[in-house]
Amino acid sequence: MSRLVLGTAQWGDAYGVTNARGRLSDSDLREMVDVARARGINEVDTARGYGDSESRLRPFVSNFAVTTKIRGSNEAVSQIERSLTELGISRLDSVLVHDWESLDSSSRQVVVNGLGQALDSGWVDRAGVSIYGHDGIESAAEAFAAGDVELGALQVPANPIDRRLDDSNLLMELRASGTHITVRSAFLQGVLLADSGRWTDHEDVRAFHRWVDDSRMASLGACLGHVRGLPWATHVVVGVTSAQELTDVCDAWDSCEVGLLPESLASSALELIDPRRW
Repeated sequence: MSRLVLGTAQWGDAYGVTNARGRLSDSDLREMVDVARARGINEVDTARGYGDSESRLRPFVSNFAVTTKIRGSNEAVSQIERSLTELGISRLDSVLVHDWESLDSSSRQVVVNGLGQALDSGWVDRAGVSIYGHDGIESAAEAFAAGDVELGALQVPANPIDRRLDDSNLLMELRASGTHITVRSAFLQGVLLADSGRWTDHEDVRAFHRWVDDSRMASLGACLGHVRGLPWATHVVVGVTSAQELTDVCDAWDSCEVGLLPESLASSALELIDPRRW
């Protein structure tokens, strides 16, 4: 069964196409952490690219195991050192390469070697990549094997209309070997929950909402039940902009019907399901 992880992109930046609140206030953060602690969420996801989210997480970091992300470069070790300093800790649960699929093969091997050094140093428990599709998973598995570094963590997109990885045998194999596989974009940056705004008039989004309405389900519960039903998923990261949103997510997480939604909802429109194209 997958575990819920609190995302912190909105802590350091006005992240998200449906984020109307922008960068969150200090009181927002305190209230969300209180909810997370009360609801048993003990893992957070952040990144060096999320503005000052790492330093804003520092006052609360003792409550959580931390995953952060770095850019692929020959400075992997120094980036990890800076994250540890910003967070005020001596050890990270996981470090992921944020831009893996944009790197060439030699750059990938350099950053894998750097991650291996961080693992050997004891600064990091797991190392891996954040990817978008099958090619990224395959290239990561190959590069980590070539560098004799354990691929301990992956972050991948999935939701009721992004079904590209549903049947991935490689993800199943990696989970069986102990890799943590975290789902992101469970709500497609909030598009699948929004009543209006960008993409809500797209035919594939409308089809999802029609199915939800016909099934007498809430969109939030439908999305969470779907990603909880992915057989290879170990974690699901969610970003919220208030303590109430996090409470709503936790309530839906606890009560949703777990299982994949119909494959007929799958979208082939990459301009919709791949935020890099927005």
